Amino acid sequence: MNNSKTKKLVEISILVALAFVLDYVASIYSGWFWPFGGSISLSLVPLAILTFRYGLISGFIGGFVMGLMQLLTGAYIIHPVQLLFDYPLPFAVLGLAGILATKVNTTTGTKRMIYLWIATAIASSFRLLCHVISGVVFFSEYAGAQNPWIYSLVYNAPYVIASYIISTIVLTILYQRYSTHLILKESNKKVLKIT
Repeated sequence: MNNSKTKKLVEISILVALAFVLDYVASIYSGWFWPFGGSISLSLVPLAILTFRYGLISGFIGGFVMGLMQLLTGAYIIHPVQLLFDYPLPFAVLGLAGILATKVNTTTGTKRMIYLWIATAIASSFRLLCHVISGVVFFSEYAGAQNPWIYSLVYNAPYVIASYIISTIVLTILYQRYSTHLILKESNKKVLKIT
């Protein structure tokens, strides 16, 4: 294995581990508010950095692994499909932020921040969709007479949206101050040609 592959593997491992730790800590401090799962977490920050640096597939796999790691810390499982839609899949789809990775890596200033916010909004929307589907299919009994889609959306949207906003603010600050460290050198050359 050459140095660049080793470096990539190490960076991805560190970012996935950091995402897991941030999510675990968040579940301790804000998880009590959502008795059936969920917390306001900064796990999107390292997962977005991962997908912006290494692309959609690496981001998807990294998020999937992070979701699998959550299973080791006391997951609430009632069905294999629910397990998929509540744990690995919602974090795997955060890798979808990678669809705008080239834009984030090759633009500067306000344009970069707009692409960053749009990319993470797309990814967070798909995460929310996963949690809502799981809520409708497997937790609709808690909705009572209420529409299960509305019940699931009202339950899941606050923590997913709050996580998105807080994480994207942190990402904005990081990319404004440390973009030369966060963007791979190959991408920096493209930025210099554009500006």
